[in-house]
Amino acid sequence: MDKPAFFAAVAEILEADSSGLTGEEQIGEVGNWDSLSVISFVAMVDSDLDQVVDAEKLKGAKTLNDLAALVGL
Repeated sequence: MDKPAFFAAVAEILEADSSGLTGEEQIGEVGNWDSLSVISFVAMVDSDLDQVVDAEKLKGAKTLNDLAALVGL
């Protein structure tokens, strides 16, 4: 998965438009980053990227690029 596809997947989780996302956007500005979104993100990373996200690092993520960095993108 490349960054644009990753950003599109995250935007889908956040129920937001993925067009024009650069990665610099604050997660909460893109969409509703609540507990359900976090669970959906962790599940997407597990199923699509076969990775496990560190919960403490996930708590510190502020931007879409931070989320991408958590999975090595």
